[in-house]
Amino acid sequence: MAKLLEKNGAELMASLVNIATPLKRFMDDEEFEQAWKKATKKGLETKATDILKIYTELAPLLFGDKHLKDTMAIVAEIEGTTVAKMLKMNGTDMIGDVLKAWKEQLQPFFMRLGLSVGVKL
Repeated sequence: MAKLLEKNGAELMASLVNIATPLKRFMDDEEFEQAWKKATKKGLETKATDILKIYTELAPLLFGDKHLKDTMAIVAEIEGTTVAKMLKMNGTDMIGDVLKAWKEQLQPFFMRLGLSVGVKL
């Protein structure tokens, strides 16, 4: 399976459909919405303390019981793998892949669309 930025038009459209449902569950979650607003407020930079603020707001929601499956479904689709393979990975490597997917796949994808993704990790 190809990564998000490597996909042809048909593959990309299928991926966007595949991530829509888990993404909607995040967007429908008021708790996540509030945490996202706090974590992405203006003035946060890439200093260690800012990264910790982002982490403490979002990590419990991204990796806790409530949205772990959603997070992994999105990351697996972006990285061109399966949720089962992601969850069998070494934990540190998996988190590294999540951050790498954000930096190397999602941010460039949205930048190409002319959209801004405000959180820089």
